[in-house]
Amino acid sequence: MRIGAGLLVVLGLCSSLAVLQDMRVAAADSPVTETVPNECRGMDAKLAHERADLAFQRAQYRQAGQCYLIAGDDPRADLAFAKAAAAEAPDIKRQLAANANQMKRQLRQFREIFASH
Repeated sequence: MRIGAGLLVVLGLCSSLAVLQDMRVAAADSPVTETVPNECRGMDAKLAHERADLAFQRAQYRQAGQCYLIAGDDPRADLAFAKAAAAEAPDIKRQLAANANQMKRQLRQFREIFASH
């Protein structure tokens, strides 16, 4: 039974790391990930800020955050990235639930394997 418990701990740690790798950080000073094409690259600050405001109004928060970064408006970039993360929360919650279900199935399989030996 100790081997099964050890495998459960290792499996839990591995799946937790996989989930953490997919999570994004909402901070203006972190590198911008290319999940959304950055329409503001190469623009001057004023035009980038206008594009950011427009994207924010359209609830395109990740794009707005990237444009705010280019415009040099870090506080608004933080807000936009935070709103993007909040908008993605239901998807992340579904993914976590799916990961938990997969972990339960794997645990059941491990128990069956160890019970048969």
